[in-house]
Amino acid sequence: MADFQEQLRQYRAQKRRKETVDNFKDKLRRFWMLGTGANKDTTIEVQQVPTKFEAISENSQDEAVTSSESELVPEEQPTRSTDHHHKENNCLKYTLWTVYLLFWITLYVIAIKLSFGLVFLMFSALFGIYFNTRTEPKKRNEMSAYSVFNKNCESIDGTLKAEQFEREIRYGSGSVR
Repeated sequence: MADFQEQLRQYRAQKRRKETVDNFKDKLRRFWMLGTGANKDTTIEVQQVPTKFEAISENSQDEAVTSSESELVPEEQPTRSTDHHHKENNCLKYTLWTVYLLFWITLYVIAIKLSFGLVFLMFSALFGIYFNTRTEPKKRNEMSAYSVFNKNCESIDGTLKAEQFEREIRYGSGSVR
């Protein structure tokens, strides 16, 4: 029974440490991204816009209705308030990054005076690399840049595959869609 209690105590201590580290990382990330509009839960939804050819073929199949090009591709005009808010957000973002840069330069100069300039530069590089890469786990059904990790080894758009390269070499670039 004492062994079980010891394991439970160790598990709880480990859980508290992990929670503390995650909380610190989250606070640091929120501080670092202050005012940039970056959010951990930000998602981007992409909607497929039908091309002119698809829209014309659908119209001709369903009914013989003629339409102008303005009906095929809707144009969205941003409102003035949205533009103004976007400009304010960009201004805040650039101001904040300028303050970050000036703060970093100040710390770098202090580190140079203390003969730790190279050490500061290396830690800054490691810090930048760590916080500019994704540290959270992959989302469900998210495509990886490496096709071997995707379901059915599907590659993402824009990937140059060996089959495509071979077709281009043999038949020219016009053979590839």
